Amino acid sequence: MIRLNSEEQRILADLEALLAEAEPSSESLPTVLGALRDTLKAERAVAYGVDVGPDRFHVSYSFSSGFPQPPEVVFDALETFLSDRESLWGWYDPARPAPAQRNRALHFRSLQESEARQMPLHDQPAYEVARRLGLNEAELDAQRERVNTRSGAVYRQLGMERMAFLRTLVCEGPSLLGWLGLAREEPFTEREQRVLQALTPALQRRLNMETRLRESGLMSTALEVAMEALGRAAWVVSGSGRVVHANSAGRVWLERGEPELMEQLRRGAQGVPCSGPLTLTPLRTTGLPPHYLAIDTGTASSAAARVQAHAARWSLTARESEVLTHIVQGETNKSIAGRLGCAERTVEVHVTHLLAKAHVESRSALIARFFQTS
Repeated sequence: MIRLNSEEQRILADLEALLAEAEPSSESLPTVLGALRDTLKAERAVAYGVDVGPDRFHVSYSFSSGFPQPPEVVFDALETFLSDRESLWGWYDPARPAPAQRNRALHFRSLQESEARQMPLHDQPAYEVARRLGLNEAELDAQRERVNTRSGAVYRQLGMERMAFLRTLVCEGPSLLGWLGLAREEPFTEREQRVLQALTPALQRRLNMETRLRESGLMSTALEVAMEALGRAAWVVSGSGRVVHANSAGRVWLERGEPELMEQLRRGAQGVPCSGPLTLTPLRTTGLPPHYLAIDTGTASSAAARVQAHAARWSLTARESEVLTHIVQGETNKSIAGRLGCAERTVEVHVTHLLAKAHVESRSALIARFFQTS
């Protein structure tokens, strides 16, 4: 348990508030870095993430404060020297940081002092340094040579070879979420180290959330495709009942301004059992508030009746009606061709005719029009 005095508690509360109050979609590290640098009287501050590839590491993001060089120069310096997986980068392995270093604030001597054969960690004997870095004593000297060689160039490029470091590896289990550190020529104090250590859990929560948001951004196209493939109206809803995303059929309901639907979505997201054909499934993602996938199951059961109604309205042939039935169920042309026992090119022709008769330009617009009227 870390014991902080009243001043340290005030500093910690201010920094935690910066993390908690930042918009979920914004990067919090630039603001926190600047505040940490000012509060702990550091000359430089930097944070970066690492993507682990099969042959080398890549910088996934970097933020810096107090550097005379532009941020892109700092990024390029890190990217250049984070170039292979033959040895640790600095005093840790980005692919799998040693358990002893995860979420632990450590105070390092400057590169210049380390080159002079002093232990890398301040005021620690060799056995304690090895323990805290997850190394054995036999590995310590060999690793110091590699660190001085590999990291020395980037320290000198950025004018930091005389600076001491205070840093934490923010991790989720064995995975690195981010490296965050401060640098200055004067050694950091135990009080300053305690503040960074106490802040690390809040940094972990925030970086975990931001990592999940970046990942969800990569999945947005897949989510849209999957929801369209349901063949029925569907929505992603926040815990307050706000619609975050809707598929084509779901947007039709929203455009109508159906008050009963909105009330069902709101009540369902708050845990009130839904009456009627609406179902809600929790979407759980670590670091994010609860969301739900809401599906109107009634649209599927009424699909056959809708096909008949639209077949008459749009003057569809029997084959075009069959193709429409499969389209609104989210099937691809290839799948439809297999079901109907015809060539995929034939299905494409039927789809073109359907779009023309429904007066729409896309498959998603056709599905929306299908569910728009009975």
